[in-house]
Amino acid sequence: MKLVRIIGPGLVMAIASMALIGASSASASTALCKVDENPCAKANQVTEVHFVAEPVLIHTSVMDYECNALLSATVGELAESQILTAQSLTYTSCNQGCTRTVNKLGKLTLERTGTETAKLTGSGFEIHVQCSGKIDCTYAFNGLNGTALGALLTGDKGHLRFEGATLEKIGGLLCPTVATLSGLFVASQTFYVES
Repeated sequence: MKLVRIIGPGLVMAIASMALIGASSASASTALCKVDENPCAKANQVTEVHFVAEPVLIHTSVMDYECNALLSATVGELAESQILTAQSLTYTSCNQGCTRTVNKLGKLTLERTGTETAKLTGSGFEIHVQCSGKIDCTYAFNGLNGTALGALLTGDKGHLRFEGATLEKIGGLLCPTVATLSGLFVASQTFYVES
């Protein structure tokens, strides 16, 4: 009986310790890093990013059109997810008589999925689109899915890629039933996806 009293609490503490160790190793972090090192040292973590997309393709059930895009964002602290908070997003040189105006900036969340690769999710952005009387609608980037790839995999300085990402209609009268975005946003400074 005394042995059970002694072993019982020790066994509970051992199991709790193993659970904590398992939980900490399962929650890997994501970092955009200025150099190729893993883990990324705090001094080498990217704090600001700028991307250029020439062009972005917007496919709708009414028509397709293209625009160039510039995106600037600040990069949050090292965590399980790396948060990029947009500071500016502008669209220029749209064809088909279209304009895209940013009503609200949002954020991009990156979660590392492998070497130099992260799942990318956009949220909070609101974009008003007008196209020569054919489209007058506001779309949100809620759950806009893409991929972030670091410089070792891309042949450029690192980029964000969206392929047929669904745009959510949140307002307007002339809104196509389908609206998706495809584009390659290339970084102006080198980054690596590390942990």
